[in-house]
Amino acid sequence: MTFLNEAQVEQLKEITTHLRQVRQKKSIRIEEIAAQILIRSSVLQALEEERFGELPEPIFVQGFIRRYGDALGLDGNALSYALITNVVRPDSNNDHQNLDNKPNTYIPLVVTYILLLVAASAGLFYTLNPPQITSESLTPENNTQQSVISEK
Repeated sequence: MTFLNEAQVEQLKEITTHLRQVRQKKSIRIEEIAAQILIRSSVLQALEEERFGELPEPIFVQGFIRRYGDALGLDGNALSYALITNVVRPDSNNDHQNLDNKPNTYIPLVVTYILLLVAASAGLFYTLNPPQITSESLTPENNTQQSVISEK
C-alpha cells in the first residue's frame, strides 16, 4: 500500500495499535478474530505489526478495520471513518490541477441540435422545391447564342 503519506500512516498506526490493545485486553487470539470476520490472519497480523506495504488498497484496509473493530465490540464505522477521512491519494490533487489546465473544447449540445435542424430544414426545402430546370438552361451554348442575337 503506497498511497499513504506520513500523516496517514501515523493515523493508521494509531488505529491498529488501539485494535491490538483491545484484542489483547480481551485475551482473544488473532486467529479467532480472523475466523469470525472472514479475513486472513496474515492480513490482520500485517495490520497489527504495521507492515502496511503488505496490505491492499486503502479502501480494503478501511473495510478490514471496520470489521475488526466491530468484532472487538468497538464502533468499527467510526474507526474506519477516521481512517478514510485521512486517506487520500496524494496525486489526486495533481490530477485535478491537470484537468484545470486543459483547454476547454466543450461544445454545447444545443449548438449541435441547431446545426442539425438547419441542415434538415435545408434538405427538406430543397426536396419540396427543386430548382426549375429548363432545356435552355442545360446547354450553355444556347444562352450565349441568345445573348448574341439580342445584342444585334
